[in-house]
Amino acid sequence: MEVTTLTWIVAVLGLLIIGILAPLQFVAVLRPRAEWTIRNVYGSTPDGTDARAYFAYNQGQAWADPFFWAPLQIAGSVGMLLGERWGFLLALAASVPYIYSAIVIYIWDRDMGFRESTFYYWVIVWGMFPAYGILEGAYTFARLLD
Repeated sequence: MEVTTLTWIVAVLGLLIIGILAPLQFVAVLRPRAEWTIRNVYGSTPDGTDARAYFAYNQGQAWADPFFWAPLQIAGSVGMLLGERWGFLLALAASVPYIYSAIVIYIWDRDMGFRESTFYYWVIVWGMFPAYGILEGAYTFARLLD
């Protein structure tokens, strides 16, 4: 498949986003209850809810991201840059967790009172995930239809 400028943009953005997310989540796997992890990875505190539920929820995300989602996104992005059809297919599959997890986090943050009324929260913490997932999903789906 032809590798276009948009292919480069989508693939590199995917590598950048997952390149930040996966190492942070890997730290959460190694040190799930460390103060640094709670403050910088989870972005909230267990004080507002049941601590057991709080850590269980965040640990589920921490294990899924670096061991399932990141390899899928990395393989998809690399495959796209190589112009391989399988790369576009894997990237399409990798787009789903960006949207799915954003919905779960949106509800979790709302109901737990973690949501903030700031630009940083809506664009960086929450918004970039569904926005990128929609971009990657639409782009790879359209390219696979060619």
